[in-house]
Amino acid sequence: MDIKKVSLTNGEYLCDIDISVEEWKIILQDENLLNDNYKDALIKFYTEPDHKSTCKALGEKYNVSPQSFNGTITNFAKAVQKKLNRFEIIGIDGKPTYWIIPMNGKHISDGLFEWSIRQELVTAIMELDLINKNNEKQLEEYRRFKKLLEYFVTHLEWVNSEDKNSKGFDNYIKPLTDANNFKATGQGYSGGNIQIQISNWDKYSNGKICINIQPNFGSYKSSKSYLNWEGTGINVIAKWNKENIESLLQEEYQYWLNPPKRKDLKITRSLDSLGLFDNNEEVTKVLIDFFDNFKNILANHNIKQQVIKHMQALEPYINLLTANYNLVLTGAPGTGKTFLAREIAKALNAEIGFIQFHPSYDYTDLVEGLRPTPPDENGNIGFERKDGVFKEFCKKALKENISNEVDNFEETWEKLIELVKTNLSNDKLLKIGSWEYGLSTKDSLKYSSLNTPSQYSFTITKQNVYDAYQNKKARPSGAFQRDMEDVVDFMKTQLQLKDYQEGAILKEAENKKFVFIIDEINRGEISKIFGELFFLLDPSYRGIEHKVQTQYSNLIESGDVFSDGFFVPENVYIIGTMNDIDRSVESFDFAMRRRFAWKEIKAIDRITMWDGVIDDWKAESLKRMTSINTKIESIQGLGSAFHIGPAYFLKLKNYNGGFEQLWENHLVGVLFEYLRGLPEREKRLKELFDAYNNALESPIDVENN
Repeated sequence: MDIKKVSLTNGEYLCDIDISVEEWKIILQDENLLNDNYKDALIKFYTEPDHKSTCKALGEKYNVSPQSFNGTITNFAKAVQKKLNRFEIIGIDGKPTYWIIPMNGKHISDGLFEWSIRQELVTAIMELDLINKNNEKQLEEYRRFKKLLEYFVTHLEWVNSEDKNSKGFDNYIKPLTDANNFKATGQGYSGGNIQIQISNWDKYSNGKICINIQPNFGSYKSSKSYLNWEGTGINVIAKWNKENIESLLQEEYQYWLNPPKRKDLKITRSLDSLGLFDNNEEVTKVLIDFFDNFKNILANHNIKQQVIKHMQALEPYINLLTANYNLVLTGAPGTGKTFLAREIAKALNAEIGFIQFHPSYDYTDLVEGLRPTPPDENGNIGFERKDGVFKEFCKKALKENISNEVDNFEETWEKLIELVKTNLSNDKLLKIGSWEYGLSTKDSLKYSSLNTPSQYSFTITKQNVYDAYQNKKARPSGAFQRDMEDVVDFMKTQLQLKDYQEGAILKEAENKKFVFIIDEINRGEISKIFGELFFLLDPSYRGIEHKVQTQYSNLIESGDVFSDGFFVPENVYIIGTMNDIDRSVESFDFAMRRRFAWKEIKAIDRITMWDGVIDDWKAESLKRMTSINTKIESIQGLGSAFHIGPAYFLKLKNYNGGFEQLWENHLVGVLFEYLRGLPEREKRLKELFDAYNNALESPIDVENN
């Protein structure tokens, strides 16, 4: 397979996709590939000036989420790549990308891309007359919808008055009553026979519309009689004027609220403007807009439901983390524990930190330790205390949740250093107060007296100046305090340094959350890595009141936020991941176990990771995974900790659904290791192979997991 790479030139994303006009025509005529959603999105781009637009602009124009265009075109491109099966596109980030197959892209502003249909595809659309053909298909939907609305109005007016002279009676009601098949009431959404009466007009490219007629205390003039998109509360209801319906309106019945509410969508149209009962096949622009809006509301509803479903799936994990502060996700390899940890953090809108433990990881990496410094001007190398990754993360979390603090020292100091460098490049020093300043190291200033022949020189550090900025004594002796204050005054008058104001730590409920993910948490030597953090990680010992002195406390500078002791801020949460079958699990410290909540992630829990990635092979993947895992559990010495997780099956996209390649390249090696040391290894491996290939019918519905 040919690997093609995207290039970025002057903000434009380019890639040579060798798909000819004739190939595009074949693709556009493949009904198994080009579904109505793909076609609709392509046509919306095609009908824009020069066949280009942004997803945001199209979303605003058609009142739908911009992500719907992104997802639809991406899935179309994936289908094209699969059909041709001769190339793979790698984006500038090194990951597979798909948009570039039917489109060219141009970066036009921060985070906004303008996409234009490739010329070969434009020509194919034009030669196939796809727009007119699609317009005819859409016109048929509008005509169908018109008849559905006419039937709905006729049905309601008939059951209300039983007036045989009412509009539409002869066309819609009389044939049913003559055949004794008329159902006056019923709920189409729950399979009621009333739905049969609209079966000629209830199916559309994006869903099915149901009819539901129910009297409210004997009256049909209520919102209990409505049309709705199947499975939703998106309804069309009638607005009455005495005994006749004068208009139709759209509403959303928000059944998930307690109590449920009806939201008027502010779309009300008269029967005349909709062109109902005009005895012809023409459709008015008002009806077209009415139906398009009804469809767009459904599209947005479906996107929201996907988000809600995703959040509901994450809710148990979120609750477990927020209640306990520390959570370990355990389970078999390939169950998506690390990905799940990131999803939990994203759902909390949290800042994420990530590390992976390994046998060489220690306290100096996580908390703090001594690190060599770059050579100074004399070539000497020393050591200085440096924060580890977790302590830096805690500092960031603490600073993020301090309110009313005024402190722009960092950015102003950088300006000062740049100013000194500029002067040095012109063979000049920067005069501040009584001294002329040069540069010693990145974070230090070197100064000398203008009035002494000895050119006495000395160095002051960034920390010295920062202490003076905070109205603290820069050095224990108080020496050169005035000179450091001169530097602060210069930064205020010349470089816009603001007056320092100490902030207050917000209450926990107001805090932005920070989630620190430790992948493979059991692979490190826990006691060596955490040190005194054993105490601080306990959920009941979070916050400044439980600060402790660390091993290097005497080396911490006075301006450091943890100079008086280290503590884990209350807005910091920790998620660890670990594979149950790792040998190091058994040595995991019991003191650490007590400080974490534990949640096993089973293979079946995470098959949603397949959505949008291996859609064409989901059903078969579930059957094979279920079958082989059932067999694994039957082998003495193995168990659920040795399951094959769903992440392995994501690799099917690399083999165009080749389950044999997945077995040979990824599964057999893992299973061979599982069976190492067990009796009759070859026989057991053959049994697993047979289970994988002769998958049992799974009782699980992959679409609902």
